[in-house]
Amino acid sequence: MPHRHHYYCEACDGTWLVEAEIAIEGDCPFCQARDVFPYRSDDGARAAMDAAAMAKRVLAKMRSAVSRPAGAEIRRAKRAAAR
Repeated sequence: MPHRHHYYCEACDGTWLVEAEIAIEGDCPFCQARDVFPYRSDDGARAAMDAAAMAKRVLAKMRSAVSRPAGAEIRRAKRAAAR
C-alpha cells in the first residue's frame, strides 16, 4: 500500500500530498521550485483507516442531527403544547 508524503515548499509556502511507495524529491506544483523533499510520511494503511473512521463519525453526527430537532424547535413545541 502506498504511503502518503507531505511536502512543503519554502519558496512559496505551498503544501501538497503525494501517495507513492517511496519518498522522492519533487518539484513544487505551484512555483516549480526544484528538489522539494517531504517533511512527513504516513503509512498508507493508517491513512485509509483514519479516513474510514472519520467518515463513520461524520455519518453518526449527521444521523443524530437529522433525528434530533434543534433547540429552537424544541422550545417552540413546548410553548405550543403549553397553550
